[in-house]
Amino acid sequence: MPVRGRKITGALAAVALVFAAGCADSGTANNEAKVEVSAPATPAAPADLKDLLTNPHEDPSQDEVLTFDFKQVAEKALLAPPKGMAFTPDSCVNYVTMGDASETPLQTAPAATIAGLNGWMQFNTASPVGKDHNLGHDNFFAQFVVELPEGPEVAKMHAAAVACADGDITLDGKVPGKLSNVDFQTPQLAGAEAMGLQQRIVFPPQKDAAGTKVLETFYGGVEPNGGIDRYKHIVMVVMGNVFYYGIVTDADTANKMAANFHKLATARGLG
Repeated sequence: MPVRGRKITGALAAVALVFAAGCADSGTANNEAKVEVSAPATPAAPADLKDLLTNPHEDPSQDEVLTFDFKQVAEKALLAPPKGMAFTPDSCVNYVTMGDASETPLQTAPAATIAGLNGWMQFNTASPVGKDHNLGHDNFFAQFVVELPEGPEVAKMHAAAVACADGDITLDGKVPGKLSNVDFQTPQLAGAEAMGLQQRIVFPPQKDAAGTKVLETFYGGVEPNGGIDRYKHIVMVVMGNVFYYGIVTDADTANKMAANFHKLATARGLG
């Protein structure tokens, strides 16, 4: 799911992450993956989900990590797509729903609705989260966990996503590309429902310098052939009314993220 925000103006200004005020604006930057499991909570009403998110990288000291609750996620519009990036059909990226009868998409839900949810988002500064441009994909991870009181329906979300087998993506209204989602098999997790996606974004080599400049602006560079060909792996896990979403480049890390969440959630009494 693409996400965006505004420019950091605090201690992380040297990092190419774009959204407001960095650590001074209630963000949490850290270089370690230490997680202290809180007291057990009931599956129906987990008190605090923050500790269910942990850095999946083998050497977390190499990361700057930011963590925000969903009130801050709403304020910074971190679930919204980058400006100038459009998708057709919308379900190619907007497939996570609230679980209500109207199947309201989480990504485009009103800010007040998002802010009222019990949830947390975590990502490292190498991720595309919070960026409008220079959407690097090297060594990144992003994840969120949220309680959806009416019950997340991950099978429906997955079906909506894989229906986008030949989607369209457009940059600044003038550079077209293709987006596709296919099933990515994830290991089964006891007491949970888990599904995965492999997402691919492709832009052909551009015929003029202006088109190439647009690609470079959005992605920070182009492939040797002058185009863009990027893969991401996505995992979605449901335990009770708690929904987990993780996105990363490679399949192994995606599965590790799902397993980490499952282990921590099980310790909290979910499932």
